Amino acid sequence: MTSQHSHPSPPEEGELVTLDHDGSAVAVTMLDGELHAFDDTCPHAGCSLADGELDGRTVVCPCHLARFDIATGAVVEGPARSGLTIWSARVTDGALEIRQEEGDEQPADPPAASAGNAASSSGPDMDITVLIEREHDAIRRQFEAIKVLSDTHELDTAWTALTELLEIHASGEESLLYPKLARAADDGVEEAEHAVRDHNEIRDSVRAVHEHDVGSEAWWQAFRKAREVNEEHLQEEERDALPSFRDSTERARREELGREWVGFHEEHQHGRGLNGDDVDPGAVIDDLGDASSTA
Repeated sequence: MTSQHSHPSPPEEGELVTLDHDGSAVAVTMLDGELHAFDDTCPHAGCSLADGELDGRTVVCPCHLARFDIATGAVVEGPARSGLTIWSARVTDGALEIRQEEGDEQPADPPAASAGNAASSSGPDMDITVLIEREHDAIRRQFEAIKVLSDTHELDTAWTALTELLEIHASGEESLLYPKLARAADDGVEEAEHAVRDHNEIRDSVRAVHEHDVGSEAWWQAFRKAREVNEEHLQEEERDALPSFRDSTERARREELGREWVGFHEEHQHGRGLNGDDVDPGAVIDDLGDASSTA
C-alpha cells in the first residue's frame, strides 16, 4: 500500500525544496538529473534539512552538521543517531509525484563521527547567531508537533526530546554566547543577564509540566505555559541579543563560536552532563571564557 501525492513542479538541479505530504515534511532535490526525496526533519534536533546544503551525495543539516546519504537516508557523520526515511519521487505529466511505501525500514546507520570533521568549505553557515536562530525554528517545530499528539507514550517521548534540546540550547548560550555578548555589546551585560533569567523561567516551566500526568488537562495547561514562556524568550533574543552580537562581533569570531556550538551539542547529546538547574546570571556574566582573545 502506498501514499501518493503530486506537486506542481520538480526542483531545479542542486536545489533543495520542502513539500508537505499528508502532514509530513519531505525534502526533495535533483542531483545529476535524478530526483531524491527524504524526511526534511533532522532526527537529531528537528532542524529542516532543506535549509542545509548538498555536499556531493550527502545533505548537511544546517544546525549541527549531521550528514545523511540522500539515496539511502543513512547517517554519514554525527551527531544524529538515526537515519532518514527515503521517499520515492518521479515526474509525471510535468508534475512532481512523491510516495512512501508502507513498511519501509529505517536505514542502518554507522556510528556517528565527530562533528569537527563534518564541515566543508561549501557547507552550512557556521555563524553562531545563524545556528542559534535555526535551532529556534527547530524548537518551535517540536512544540508544534507535540500539540497534535494524543498517545501518552508518544507525548512523553516527544516532550523528553524537546526538554533535552531546550536545556542544551540554554546551557550552550550561557557557556558560549552570553559571556561574549556581555563583553562585546554596549548593553550586553543587561541583555545577557535578562536572557539567563528567561532561561530560568523556561526551566521552571519545564519542571511544572513534569509535575502532572502526561496528557492530562493539567499537563497540557503547563505545556502551553512552557511554550508561551519559551516563545517570548526566542522573540526577544531574535530582536535584541542576536542582532546586537552580530553588530559588535566580527564574522570570523562568530564562525569560531559556531564551531564550538556544534561541539557543545556533540558533547552534551540528550542533555548528558547538564542538570537543568537554574543558573545565576551573574556567574554567567563573570565567566568571560577566553578573555585573552577578542570578542
